[in-house]
Amino acid sequence: MPTIIAIVIAVIAIAVAIGAWFRPIPKPEAPAAKTYSEQEVADAKKAVCDAFDRGQRTLDVTGGKVGANPSDSFTVAVNSRVAIGTISTYWRSTLQQHPATPTDLANTLSSLADLYENILLTQLAEGNRPDLDALYASADNSVPKMTQACK
Repeated sequence: MPTIIAIVIAVIAIAVAIGAWFRPIPKPEAPAAKTYSEQEVADAKKAVCDAFDRGQRTLDVTGGKVGANPSDSFTVAVNSRVAIGTISTYWRSTLQQHPATPTDLANTLSSLADLYENILLTQLAEGNRPDLDALYASADNSVPKMTQACK
């Protein structure tokens, strides 16, 4: 009798093991999208808009300088390029630090940062004037959109 019970238990164990083998693996649940409070969204928007304003003021200052001689002109050009690169990085960093930023605002600032990086790379590669003019025009069109989004 004990042998029969042991055999029955072994057969049941084998059946359970075979059933578990062919059972489909459960699909991992997608994490729910994080929701933010109105205050978190407002704080993120303020931080991103402040970063945008700071970047634009920096560009106004560096772009408004004029060199009196060739070496001064070179220094102004280098400072402008450093400013463009730094501002793009600063904006991206601000967006990463504030994930509650409204999507349209984040996309607008990210696109503008991409555009500034493209301008910088074109300048560094001594790109032709028509290409640079097109990039400058795009930036000139994008800045008011960002300014409007921050109101």
